[in-house]
Amino acid sequence: MTVSKETNIEKVVQVPERVSSCTDGELIRLFLEGREEAFNRLVLTHQQKAYNIAFRFLGNHEDAKEVAQDAFVRVYRNLHKFRGHSSFQTWLYKIVLNLARNRYRKMKRRGEDKNVSLDNPLMHEDGESSREVADERLSPERDMMSKEIRRHIQDALGRICLEHRQVVVLRHIEGLSYTEMSEILGCAEGTIKSRLHRARQELREHLRELL
Repeated sequence: MTVSKETNIEKVVQVPERVSSCTDGELIRLFLEGREEAFNRLVLTHQQKAYNIAFRFLGNHEDAKEVAQDAFVRVYRNLHKFRGHSSFQTWLYKIVLNLARNRYRKMKRRGEDKNVSLDNPLMHEDGESSREVADERLSPERDMMSKEIRRHIQDALGRICLEHRQVVVLRHIEGLSYTEMSEILGCAEGTIKSRLHRARQELREHLRELL
C-alpha cells in the first residue's frame, strides 16, 4: 500500500494472516524490509486510537479523520527514522497531537473551535466508523439523560485550554500512564500532574450546573 493524501485509512481492512499477530516492532522491521502489508497491519492496529484522540481534540469528524490520515502519511514517510527509544504508539500519539494542535489553531482562527459534538462517528478497529447508539438496557428517559451528560462533558472539554485538554484526553480517556504522557508531551511528570489538577478544576467549574 502506498500511503498518500488520497489514501483512505478507513478502507485498510485486510492484511495477510502471517503478519496479523506480529508486534509493532516486528511489523516495523518487516515494512523496512519492503513488506507493505506490515504497514497495513500497523494502520489497522492504531487507526482507531489516532482518530479518537484527534476527535476528542477537534470535535469534528472530517477534521479528525484528516488528522489521523496525515499522521499515518507522516509515519509512512518517516518510519525509517524511528529508533525505538519509546513505543511506536507513543511516537504515533505525539505526531497525532502535533497535527491536532495545528488543526485546532486553524479552526480557532476560523471560529470553528466550539463545534464540538459527541454525535460525530468514532472509528472502530475494523476501519468502519459509526455513531454512538443508545444502550438498549436504558429507558428512553435515562438514555436521553445519558446522551445529555455526554454532551455536557464534551462541551466542557472543548472549553478548557488546549494544554489542559490534552492531559485530560491522554489520562482519563486514553488511560495512559504519567510516564507515557511525559514522553508524548515532552515535559516532566510533575508538570503533567499540575496541569491535570488545574484541568480538573476547570472541568468542575464548567460542569457545576450539571453536577
